[in-house]
Amino acid sequence: MALLTGSQVEFVSFDDRVAKSIYIIAENVNVSGILSADSISFARLSALWGIGLEFFSCIPYIGENIKLIIGIASFVLYSMAIYSVSKAAASKSLFKNYITAVISGFLGVFLFVLAIRLLGSSEHVGVGASMIAVLLLGGIIALIVAIYFYKIHAELARLSGSSLFLWSFWIFVVSVPLYFVFGIFVEFAEIITSLASAVSIIAWVLLFIAWWRFKKLEKR
Repeated sequence: MALLTGSQVEFVSFDDRVAKSIYIIAENVNVSGILSADSISFARLSALWGIGLEFFSCIPYIGENIKLIIGIASFVLYSMAIYSVSKAAASKSLFKNYITAVISGFLGVFLFVLAIRLLGSSEHVGVGASMIAVLLLGGIIALIVAIYFYKIHAELARLSGSSLFLWSFWIFVVSVPLYFVFGIFVEFAEIITSLASAVSIIAWVLLFIAWWRFKKLEKR
């Protein structure tokens, strides 16, 4: 109701102090402001739940099927958060960049898995060249994904006024190559995965804090 302050109204007087049957006759309401506030609140809640589910999926002894369900729920919630911010800010690029990054990311993961399988069967003729081609293409896709995710986090940082979105992105950038290194240097898998996981957790924590602080759109 505080957002309706300033509107002209008609009302029926109940007594000298109380009005009833109040009708707005001349609105002075910032409708876009109300929608933005609601959208940001919903986006913030969705993002926090999505990130929280990611942390929950890291708990040991959880079955793979449960992890898959949690992962899908986390992805859906975070996608809803990005979409809500995009609508609230009337951004034509935020959600579009997000979808592009996600599709490219899935393609990159597919190529990475394919490269690992080719590496494991390197005794076959011609596999070496195929593996190099797949890795090269995967590297190009990874660069494209990084560029689009940078755009997403940069816009979130601008809209929220929090540089933590960008900090989380750069830390993620550091962690991703470590997972690729794990796939190549299998003998150091335990050390590399532990390091990559630690770096990723730091990035997720910063992202969680960034969304926690995101309560309104900054003026452009």
